[in-house]
Amino acid sequence: MSYLDNIYNSNNYEYLNPSQNKYGNLELTEAATTQVVTTAELKSQLRIDANDEDILLATYISAATQMAEHYCNRHFITAKYKLWFKELPSKFSLYYPDCKFTLTGNNKDGLYRLVEVPGGTDTYLYFSESNWYSDISQNPVIVNVKVDPTQAMNFEDINGDQQAPYYFQFQTGIGDAASDIPDAIKQAIKLIASDMYYFREDRKRAFPMASEILLQPYKCYL
Repeated sequence: MSYLDNIYNSNNYEYLNPSQNKYGNLELTEAATTQVVTTAELKSQLRIDANDEDILLATYISAATQMAEHYCNRHFITAKYKLWFKELPSKFSLYYPDCKFTLTGNNKDGLYRLVEVPGGTDTYLYFSESNWYSDISQNPVIVNVKVDPTQAMNFEDINGDQQAPYYFQFQTGIGDAASDIPDAIKQAIKLIASDMYYFREDRKRAFPMASEILLQPYKCYL
């Protein structure tokens, strides 16, 4: 196992310069398919009865949700990620709070390593969850690797469609459905989307004061 002292900033619980390959590349593999706020809910907020602007309103909802998630540094509806590594550290951050892991089935969450198959296609094999553990009380979540994964290919031997010798798969989000999301977050998204609706030109924009107050308790400080 490569213990890279500069890979992990224990003071801020985040990577130092994660844009470099050796530090871990975060890949969104499954985005949320459910919106926190529906078009009907935003129309009620705006007192709109007609349907001719529904597509525009849906765009505002999506943009407002992204703004709110970026402000809070977390996903509201569950999404799935892969965190890729050129070299595997003994401890690393998953960037987000609210992380969860499905440890059953054919596509389990957790650590995978690229293994060379003689005469066959190189493949990623699951590294048993008994060899790592997560500290979900941290904000964001921290993963500790207890045992050195064996048989992983060297970075120099990779070619074709593989990205790196290791990846860690995980899910993050407050909940799986809109009903799991606190009303304060929903109302903040409606306020931000309403601001977009009433002020359609590009301008120096900040959160409406009420929405920032509503989101503040859910902000993840990296």
